[in-house]
Amino acid sequence: MHPYFYDLLSLKLYKVVLIFFGFIITGCNANESLITSQNPQFDNITFDVVQKQLVIDANLPDYVLSLVSQWFDQKVKINGFDGDMKFTVTQYEQEITSISDGKRVDISLQFGVLLNKPSLSQTKFIEGGVSSYGTLTGNFSLSEFDQIIQNTQIHLISRLSQDLQSKI
Repeated sequence: MHPYFYDLLSLKLYKVVLIFFGFIITGCNANESLITSQNPQFDNITFDVVQKQLVIDANLPDYVLSLVSQWFDQKVKINGFDGDMKFTVTQYEQEITSISDGKRVDISLQFGVLLNKPSLSQTKFIEGGVSSYGTLTGNFSLSEFDQIIQNTQIHLISRLSQDLQSKI
């Protein structure tokens, strides 16, 4: 065979090996998470009062505090001529446990709503609690588990909104 044939074969083999190593390096460096972030979507809740107040009597993580404040400020509406509403978060618990081949996060929140209408001599108290959980199994990174916790917190506030809506 002609020596040029061996050079051509060597060059093609070199390109294949180079492409192969490129795929391996790219695959090892891919760190795109398979866990997607949820966007908070809450429904409007309307109370027949003039004023509303948010009170946090529990130690909330910063993200949950932000979610509760955002929900209360933007989605809890007032539409009345008399009275006031006081929404209180009374308890928050978050527990992370190991499960078979993974982790689980359980979150719960207790709340109370005091509706006061002095001109009608009416006072109504609503209390409730909601909980949510998330799990992650297999091989995962800490950022993926943090995303599961955040998604579970979003789901918790969504359930809070739904539960409160069903009680008024």
